[in-house]
Amino acid sequence: MREMKKWLMVAAVVALCGMMTGCKGKSNAQRPVNGTMEEAVVPGEAPQAVVDLMKHVNIDDRYETLMENKTTGVSVWSLMKCSDEVSSEGYGIVVGKGDVKTALPQMRHGRMPRARYDAATGDLWILGSQAEGTGVNIERPYLLHFDDNGYASIINSIEPYEMQQALFKALTYSIDGQDITFYAEGKPLTTVTNHIEDMGGFMDDAIYIGEQLSYGIEGPITVHVTPGVNFVVGKVLHYDDMPTISATVTMTESGPALSDFRVEE
Repeated sequence: MREMKKWLMVAAVVALCGMMTGCKGKSNAQRPVNGTMEEAVVPGEAPQAVVDLMKHVNIDDRYETLMENKTTGVSVWSLMKCSDEVSSEGYGIVVGKGDVKTALPQMRHGRMPRARYDAATGDLWILGSQAEGTGVNIERPYLLHFDDNGYASIINSIEPYEMQQALFKALTYSIDGQDITFYAEGKPLTTVTNHIEDMGGFMDDAIYIGEQLSYGIEGPITVHVTPGVNFVVGKVLHYDDMPTISATVTMTESGPALSDFRVEE
């Protein structure tokens, strides 16, 4: 009986060691990133003052020029204020082609809008903001085309939640001590080291994306995402030491397709 108990104790210790070893191995396994957005972001409504003002477009000092292409006659302006007393609250875009102007009061441009026109394809990309604030920068690209009369209309856009879901399919991470390795489509991109020591360690779901989502429209459309770290202490994501991961975006009928993942220098 004593020999049986002794054997059982040894077997239990061996099993426990195996479990501990397995857990350690699992901590280094690739895990899917998590998302801060749980559903599609519903665009806000432009203030009535913006809607009323843009019923009759008159480009003056209330507008800021985002782009002016004298060769094609295409220009883009953002409304900065309705008056000295009334803010536009980040809403209002005007697109011009020659003497024809299209008012888009419901388009939110935010703090750092950009625009680019490709005369060869007729693509006009306008980059606006879906949300911004402390630790948050969520941009939204809009694709516009002109009709035969010179009026512009939005034919496509990249909704932030849609992009987050596309990134979900490609991005994973693993943790080894304080080192975090990021992967795209199973291939390692980069390893960074966490230097934050007073937040109680990583949560089980340590890496989130969605709060830092921006784009490049200067050439082929690129998305730039900076992951945030979730620690045991507090519910605020931290971006210290985190890389910015970029990918080329191709618009398809089923949504944005991503390729050529890399890390921004």
